[in-house]
Amino acid sequence: MSTQQEPAVPGPGTGTGTEAAAVAEKKVYRLPGPQVMWWVWVVFLGGNLLDLAIQGHNYESLQISVGLLAITGLVYACTLRPRVIADADGLTMINPLRWYRIPWPRISEIYLAESVQFKCSEGDGASGKTLHSWALYSPRKARLKADIRGRRWERGAPSRPGGYGRMPEEGRDASRRTATEFMAKEIDAKAKDAVGRGASGGRVEGHWAWWSLFGILIGWPVLALIVALH
Repeated sequence: MSTQQEPAVPGPGTGTGTEAAAVAEKKVYRLPGPQVMWWVWVVFLGGNLLDLAIQGHNYESLQISVGLLAITGLVYACTLRPRVIADADGLTMINPLRWYRIPWPRISEIYLAESVQFKCSEGDGASGKTLHSWALYSPRKARLKADIRGRRWERGAPSRPGGYGRMPEEGRDASRRTATEFMAKEIDAKAKDAVGRGASGGRVEGHWAWWSLFGILIGWPVLALIVALH
């Protein structure tokens, strides 16, 4: 599980106690796997571009370089970009090509299928909708493995004096959860706490990620043009 806590202390002479508290509540949720994939790709890309720069000085090298850069935009959008950000007022869900802003009171339910899904209530002239998070996913196979792991721990508990057999029920339940389930549960607790503190509602906003779209789409026409002109 990878949750990244934002700095809780503002710079000297800036911000108020309320602002500091808001920063402290801000938290980013994402899984480590996609981040590892991104950096593996960066190393692969750097190695190939360096090799092409040293040895390749022809039209084919140009085609390969543009193709690698075009793929990089797609890899970035699908791995490093997606995240879910929770703060004092609501949730920002960033997917490869879209991002959404959901005020806490508009989240009526959070549940887990292949990904974490946020069911939004109707309000402020907007209809209810269910939004799927790209960053927080939990395939059925992963959930099944976590459940099997928990059952094995339970079967082995008597042979572990002072160990798992004496853990509270929460600990036993935790052994059956995936990292994504932990994150979904924490986000759900934040939503309920915010509503309990009287958080105000608002519209669920959705926008296209234009820079991400540009990064993905611009490379492929350029590559096609270079191939066509060859």
